[in-house]
Amino acid sequence: MPAAAIMPVAVLILAAQGAAGKENYLALHKDTVHWGYFSKNEKPVMTIDSGEKITVEMATHHACDDWDKMIKGDAGMESIYEWDEDGANEPYRGATGGGDGVHILTGPIYVNGAEPGDILKVEILDLKARKNPDGKSFGSNAAAWWGFQARTNKTDGTPFNAGSFTETPGMNDEVVTIYEIINGPGGSYAVPSYQFEWPEITDPQGNLRDYIAYPGTCVPHDPHGKTVPSSDIVDAGWSKSEAIVYYDDPFQAEIPVNFHIGCMGLPPASHDAVDSIPPMPTGGNLDNKRIGVGTTMYYPVEVAGALLSMGDAHTAQGDSELDGTGIETSVTGDFKITVIKAADFNGWQKVLDFPLGETKDSFVSSFVSKTTSPFILLTQQVFFQIVHGFTETDYLDTYEDNPSDIYGASSIDKAMMNAYTQTRKFLMHAYGVTEIEANTLITQAVDFAMTQLVDGNWGVHSVIPKKVFDAGLKKKAKSGKRTRA
Repeated sequence: MPAAAIMPVAVLILAAQGAAGKENYLALHKDTVHWGYFSKNEKPVMTIDSGEKITVEMATHHACDDWDKMIKGDAGMESIYEWDEDGANEPYRGATGGGDGVHILTGPIYVNGAEPGDILKVEILDLKARKNPDGKSFGSNAAAWWGFQARTNKTDGTPFNAGSFTETPGMNDEVVTIYEIINGPGGSYAVPSYQFEWPEITDPQGNLRDYIAYPGTCVPHDPHGKTVPSSDIVDAGWSKSEAIVYYDDPFQAEIPVNFHIGCMGLPPASHDAVDSIPPMPTGGNLDNKRIGVGTTMYYPVEVAGALLSMGDAHTAQGDSELDGTGIETSVTGDFKITVIKAADFNGWQKVLDFPLGETKDSFVSSFVSKTTSPFILLTQQVFFQIVHGFTETDYLDTYEDNPSDIYGASSIDKAMMNAYTQTRKFLMHAYGVTEIEANTLITQAVDFAMTQLVDGNWGVHSVIPKKVFDAGLKKKAKSGKRTRA
């Protein structure tokens, strides 16, 4: 992998202070992101101390599904996405540079004092959508070839086609839905704005993009509905074989806003660079809708400084991320980053070999706006722990010589088995229960759900209500029979 470019002084100042002079502000720019991989060799773009807060801007890798709505006039986004006849502003994409990895990741952030064997604690304090120059926010959902719907026939009994990927050139069932994020008096929602069928696109270098694949592909839109697109994308050298098919009056569902981070984590020590798509023990592309405001994530550290990167933020997503993506949205987040040293580990921290989440959640009665960010109005506050399991706990170990083999080996059954054994192990070390106690308590109190079925290393997670187990701890402490491990 080529060495990271040296950032211009102006960008370094912006990364350190932000436009308004705020400390630890990491702004979007082509020199503050890396596209589609985690790497222990990536040069840090910011260094912070343990316990400090930081604001991070994140760009969605689907923004060029509509340049005018999600990029145009935004200097940071344009810096990342510029791609014309002279080439792409950010040419190195994926673990090998060939597009094998898609997410735009801001970072890495070097955390002083973090060493292999420690845990990095990341508290998510706030998330808000990035606004375009018109003051509006949009996101994109791609019903694509990697979605689970592509694994079964359509309602008419025919297979799901994806251009040359499915060896059906000229036939493509992939559809993109553009959502607008609306803050109203009754709550904050994502509402479908329009849909379009993926066209046959030719990039400025003459490469055919007839299915959704290479990250950063820009769509040269036609006039449709009440929209007259700018000529920016066509002027940059993008073209298409024929007019795009649009659906300008989609069903106006109101999907509650739930900003969360799809891909956040640390590079492994085992490989120089890894594809950003399959999740791994040090985090990465978990795509869990619970990794939002109020959640604290714990990541095992394998390299000096931890090297935290984040991106792939969503406005909303259901468990499974079924058709391929959430509502992919550029988001800015506030975080508190803390190193937990190995010498200070408690019982469960000593056995942590997966990314653990700890969050507040409850029955949601409504979404309302508070300053610039929506928040959840809770009818009852309950604390949860979230255990993540995958087809392979560490696919980089299982498929050490060819990590991409995980894409053909994904299994929801193996992911469920992994999530169960990780949950059992966690409960036994966190609460001091026996194996037979863990099994009955898991069955009655813990929920399992599919996290995602689209990221190669498929995921199942468990949601553990802390109140159930904390009650047992208090009773055991009184009796003196058992204390926390």
